[in-house]
Amino acid sequence: MQVLNPALNFSHQDEIFDPAIARSLTIIGAGSIGSCVALVAAKMGVSKIIIYDEDSVESHNIPMSAYRICDLGVRKVQALKEIIKEHSGTDIVAIPEMYTGQRLRDTVVLCVDTMEARQLVFSKINPLVDLLIDTRLAQEYLSVFAIEPTNKFDVDFYKHFLAYSTEEAARIDCGTHGIAPISMRAASVVCANLINFWKNGKKEMHYEELCIALQRV
Repeated sequence: MQVLNPALNFSHQDEIFDPAIARSLTIIGAGSIGSCVALVAAKMGVSKIIIYDEDSVESHNIPMSAYRICDLGVRKVQALKEIIKEHSGTDIVAIPEMYTGQRLRDTVVLCVDTMEARQLVFSKINPLVDLLIDTRLAQEYLSVFAIEPTNKFDVDFYKHFLAYSTEEAARIDCGTHGIAPISMRAASVVCANLINFWKNGKKEMHYEELCIALQRV
């Protein structure tokens, strides 16, 4: 059950999303997309957020992410914990390590750079996971998968996009990030899927966009 911060007033989103229906959210990767997803989710009322990342904030991370200049050299998850507390009053669970197969439940968002990391997480999906969201960026190209692990069609479709290594992956699929509006757009698509799925079980299985061109693909 979500424990809402009584200091926050969500009245302007009443007709869109009730934070009381939010489920626990695990984010794997606290880089450009993961940091933005965590911040947006917290600001819309998600109070149970767990995030994994072992890296520290470097100068090239700041333009594309939720991090601040003062976060340079700080572990990403620790910096994000402070940022989210400041913006929403929410205390996230910050795990300063790589995800290595820990048990998952409820809703999981993948914000990683390698196919191997995606494959590991997918191998650990279990009946307690209701939705897996996988984000991929390459410059202005955005790809977001939203997969129900109990839906065979979803799973079979997604497996097709897991069946290769990072080295074999086309550049468009992973590894190259571009600019803040794209990271934030990715977070918006992720959180739109969360809202729709938690409200009525709906989501978009695969969303693709050339963000700067404002073009769906």
